[in-house]
Amino acid sequence: LESSAILRTATKRSLIIVDELGRGTSTFDGYGLARAISEYILDKIGCMVVFATHFHELTSLEQEKAGVKNCHVSAQKGNQGLTFLYEVQKGPCLESFGIQVAEMANVPAKVIADAKRKAAELEHFSTAVKRARKLGMDDETPGDKENLQFVNKFANIDLPSMMKQGVSRDETLQMLKQALDLPQ
Repeated sequence: LESSAILRTATKRSLIIVDELGRGTSTFDGYGLARAISEYILDKIGCMVVFATHFHELTSLEQEKAGVKNCHVSAQKGNQGLTFLYEVQKGPCLESFGIQVAEMANVPAKVIADAKRKAAELEHFSTAVKRARKLGMDDETPGDKENLQFVNKFANIDLPSMMKQGVSRDETLQMLKQALDLPQ
């Protein structure tokens, strides 16, 4: 809702500040929305924007779009745990501190151990997939190509034009289905 209002009313003279762009959705939906919203603001509105996100993939916008700069708030790991330094530094954040923050919040040790194991499994899987792709191995499962096409179509939808005032919910849904090549 907030994103819709921002995209419909912001001008080149606006300052947009968004905390956790893409939060509250599934990973793919969240990334698709965060990416599409970011690109829309950059390409169509052209105003100053500051946003925080957990989608590390969005840091690639710095190489793809003029005027984008990645920054992060620094933290330091030490014997006493994690210390937030409250300093803004250039570049993307290269690691996540979610598990350390959970430890600081006294999440049960079993949950922390399971989280570390599952994160390592996912990281290992992701690295293996990237390595296989570099070697030219086809590791796609049935439907991967279609899923990627769907995400790309969604990322290219001009959401603000679909959210114009005076357009009914049913009309908006029809336009969305048409843009995504879904059955009417």
